Amino acid sequence: MKKIGFYSLLLSCVFLFSCQEDEGLVAVSQNSNDSALESIVILKSGVEVEKRGENYFFGGDMILSPEQLRSLDETGAIAGDVTGDLERDLSLNPVTNLPINVDNLLQTRNLGIYPTSYNLWAMVRFVYDGNLTSTQKGYIKQALLELQSKTNLRFYNATGEPTKDPVYGFDYPYVNFKSIGDSDVSTSYVGRIGGKQDISLADFAFRDASYGDYGVIIHEICHAVGMLHEQSRPDRDDYVNIDWNNLTSSGKKQFDKQTTNYHYRGNYDYNSVMGYGSKTTSLSIVIDKSKPMYTKKDGSLIYQGSTVSNLDRMWINYLYLPYVARSDVYRELDAIVYDGDNRILTEQERLQLQAQLNNGNPNPPAGGRIPNEF
Repeated sequence: MKKIGFYSLLLSCVFLFSCQEDEGLVAVSQNSNDSALESIVILKSGVEVEKRGENYFFGGDMILSPEQLRSLDETGAIAGDVTGDLERDLSLNPVTNLPINVDNLLQTRNLGIYPTSYNLWAMVRFVYDGNLTSTQKGYIKQALLELQSKTNLRFYNATGEPTKDPVYGFDYPYVNFKSIGDSDVSTSYVGRIGGKQDISLADFAFRDASYGDYGVIIHEICHAVGMLHEQSRPDRDDYVNIDWNNLTSSGKKQFDKQTTNYHYRGNYDYNSVMGYGSKTTSLSIVIDKSKPMYTKKDGSLIYQGSTVSNLDRMWINYLYLPYVARSDVYRELDAIVYDGDNRILTEQERLQLQAQLNNGNPNPPAGGRIPNEF
């Protein structure tokens, strides 16, 4: 997320093969307004991405995994051209995000969250990087608690715990929250990519949080759980006007449309935490910072959401369940469970769902819960 002031899109699949990151890529321009930006790169598919250092970025603040870059290069879509039914993945251990049946890891398969949800999380396993101050950890904690209070997302603090399965040696998927200092962009990967994935937070994210606005942190977390920018919706031109003449080459990348393998709910959401505000102070994005990047159709300004909107919540609640951290494989649900319309399930409905998740048993075994303090 750029310093601005985010279409709840669902990624498709991430493939299990390596990527020679420079093969077939053509660097075409240098952006002098942003020292961190090396070049705009045209992929074989015609899609343009940004290269900064060793990383490739899509939509400004979303880091591409090698598999996602390869898919964009070959198919023009982050996750390839796939179709099928959209569903939660109920095969994962909530705490480790590895399949309960470990033999599944030995099978070649895609890791898509559309049509199947293999790169959604169960609980989002995370750690605090050693470079964070106690104050910064406190701001991240508040963002996590806010998301837990409004959605089915649940987080598991694995700071100081092993990063590999002690028996099989598989890497646990986990988010590493870290500070990147005085940068004009905070970044995240999109969806669960496997192993360690950074959420890199710039000073401005923490500065906003010091005033009670956790929007930047929440935005980057929502990328990690599978959401893309609202202004990338395929139908966005029906709702907004974009001033292309006021955008730098990097700025134009903030408005790339996602036209294949996406999932969104409801109409365009001007209040989404995943949508940019109309104005930015970043000269790596706009030529004239006094003018808006884009506006509503009537010319009025858009203001970035500081927390998840109702439509953001519907996207998350449709795809996630609120698991409780346990040492066994029982899938225990938290006391409050939302359906895909943000309605809280009755206790009877919650227990019925919990039974469905556990071979008909609605009662968690005693003594299975484990501490999970943020």
